[in-house]
Amino acid sequence: MKLPYTLSFIIPTKNEAKYLPKKLLSIAYIKDICGVPTEVIVADYQSTDNTPEIAKRYGANLIEIDKPGVGYATYIAVTSAKGDIIIRSDADTIITPSAIYSTLKGLTEARKIATVGHIYYPFNLATNYLAYLFDKYLRKPYNTTGYFIAFKKEITNKINFNPRLKANDDWDFGLRAYKIFGIKAFYYDYFNAVIVSSRLIQKKGLTRYLLENLGIIKTTPIPYTHLTTPTNPAP
Repeated sequence: MKLPYTLSFIIPTKNEAKYLPKKLLSIAYIKDICGVPTEVIVADYQSTDNTPEIAKRYGANLIEIDKPGVGYATYIAVTSAKGDIIIRSDADTIITPSAIYSTLKGLTEARKIATVGHIYYPFNLATNYLAYLFDKYLRKPYNTTGYFIAFKKEITNKINFNPRLKANDDWDFGLRAYKIFGIKAFYYDYFNAVIVSSRLIQKKGLTRYLLENLGIIKTTPIPYTHLTTPTNPAP
């Protein structure tokens, strides 16, 4: 079924050679099965592996960023995107058709930002049950996470990712969008999900990861200590 939208997938990367092929293959599948015109932008910030070569091999538009930090890379990619709907998604996320269909259905005239649930791989029943409970009962619609943030291009004249952040740009985006547009601008579908690697759980440990997501351990956006402000910085 052909749909009257164009999508821009934004993928900020640094040393993502292990995960990027799966990500780009999943987007190619989405393009074929959903019939949506699609562009893919890989914004690479100073990889030392072959991430840039993989991006080009799979047909993505590669932007090589000369500053470190995910916020700046994502900001630049968003300004380059041409799609009606922009989807910012981490390299270790596998996009699913159900997430795309849900997003395209949910982004009505009033709703401007969308996100979905998540399933971890390698699959672990206990971890994924906790993820489901968190998504269903505890997560707020504006708790946007890097694995999947979809938004209408038309809102980028009011909000973009903060180029001054070297981490946590995903949560920051959702909170600022909530302050600008209010809760009614968000569409959240916890039932349909993308597939996400469990590398953060492995890095932080399940207990700390859950406490951070519950807000018991506070995490704050991490700014650069010095960064030249780009033209038209995020508000």
